[in-house]
Amino acid sequence: MDVVRSAGVGDRWFPPLDAAAEALQDLYRALNPAEHIDKYLNRLCEHAVELIDDADMAGVTILGDEGTPSTAARTSREVALVDELQYRSGDGPCIEAAESSEIVVADRIAASERWPGLASEARRFGVQSFLSIPLPPLEPGARAGAVNVYGSRSDGFARSEVALMNLFTTAAGYAIGSTERYRGARQLALQLEQALESRAVIDQAKGVLMAVHGVDADAAFEMLVDKSQRSNTKLRVVAEHLLASVRITET
Repeated sequence: MDVVRSAGVGDRWFPPLDAAAEALQDLYRALNPAEHIDKYLNRLCEHAVELIDDADMAGVTILGDEGTPSTAARTSREVALVDELQYRSGDGPCIEAAESSEIVVADRIAASERWPGLASEARRFGVQSFLSIPLPPLEPGARAGAVNVYGSRSDGFARSEVALMNLFTTAAGYAIGSTERYRGARQLALQLEQALESRAVIDQAKGVLMAVHGVDADAAFEMLVDKSQRSNTKLRVVAEHLLASVRITET
C-alpha cells in the first residue's frame, strides 16, 4: 500500500504525531473482542476527522464476501450519500482503494477528470476532495475495504496528511484484524467445546443402550441415529432424552 496516485496535492501542514499516537491508544482501549466492530470503526472515523486538518467527514467502506461494498461507519449522513454514489456507479476513490489496495487521493480538478459524475454530485454535499486509504486484509489475498476522508477544500489533501492517514489507518487496520482473528479463534474454541460435550453425552447414551440391549458400540450408535432420523431430532437431543429417562427410572 505504498503507491499514492495523486493530482494537484500540495504540502501545507503536518499534524503532530503525538496526536496520532493518542488517537491510536484511544482506539486500542476501545477495541473489545466481545463487542461488534462497528463501534470501533465509528471511533476511527471520528479520529480521522480530528487528525486531518482538511477532512470534514469520514467513513469506512467494507467489502462483503462477494465484493459488494457497504458503509460500515461514518461521521455524517453525507458520507453515506457520497459512498452510495460510488457504489451505484461501481467507480470512485473508495471503490478503487478497496479493490486495488492502493491509496487514492484527488483534489477538485483531478476528481472532475477521473469521476465527473461523482465529482459533480458530491459537490452538492460540500465534498470537493477525496482521500481513500485501503484497510489491511484480514487474511492474505483478501480485500477488506477502505477508510474514506472527504474534504470541502478544492485543492485536496496535503502529502503529509496522506502519509499520516496511511500510517493511522494501517495501524488501526491491523488492530481490527487481530481482534477479528481473536473472535474467530474464540468462536472455534466454543464450537469445539460444544462438540466435545455432545460427544460425551452421545457416548454415555451408547453405554446405556449397550448395557440394556447387550449390543456393541456400533449397534448402539445406529440405534441412536435411527431414533434421531425417525423423530427428526438432533442426535445429541436424543441422547440427552435417553439419559434423562434413565435418571428418572433410577429415582
